[in-house]
Amino acid sequence: MFLNELFPNKCKVCKKEIPFNKIICESCEDSLFQPSLLKKTSYNIYFASVYEEPLSSLLKEFKFKENIHLAKIFSKLLYRTYKHYNIEFNEIPEIIYIPSIKRHLKKRGYNPVFLLAKEYSKLTGFNINNKLKIQKRYSKSQVEANNYFERIHQVKNKFFFEGVKEKEYIIIDDVLTTGATLENAIKTINNYVVPIILCKNVKNI
Repeated sequence: MFLNELFPNKCKVCKKEIPFNKIICESCEDSLFQPSLLKKTSYNIYFASVYEEPLSSLLKEFKFKENIHLAKIFSKLLYRTYKHYNIEFNEIPEIIYIPSIKRHLKKRGYNPVFLLAKEYSKLTGFNINNKLKIQKRYSKSQVEANNYFERIHQVKNKFFFEGVKEKEYIIIDDVLTTGATLENAIKTINNYVVPIILCKNVKNI
């Protein structure tokens, strides 16, 4: 109590004083949840939120400023999305996540999406499947692409999958911009896959 008075912990969004074990207040956390659904030809994409403030700033902290504790908040949003849409499977699914390219992994020291999958696994009880891999020769970042067509070209044959066939999966990612990476991953997995994404970039969808 004494420390809280001297060095108050404040919500990163609204700046209201909160307990030391919190990052944002419950009200702001609840406001981040803006579920939506994008129907594709052969699958649906489920989103927990939209890439806009304050989520966009929190996500940048998570990815580029090593605030890995935000993974718990973001994974709760993914779990709420799963429950909100009452997504059903014929069997217990496994969780797949979009892997990081080596230079990003080396620079950050962690894959943010894997941390999301790890926390999401704790909430659901579903096991993580680590069998979606990036081809060794692949080193390009999607951020470096100038447009949609460059992104499509860059991700061609980006992944390979060593998982079990005839299995059901949930695939996790943080942001969907054009959908090129996700589409390539789903084609590579070649099974029943349900994408649950933290947020969508509305400028590109």
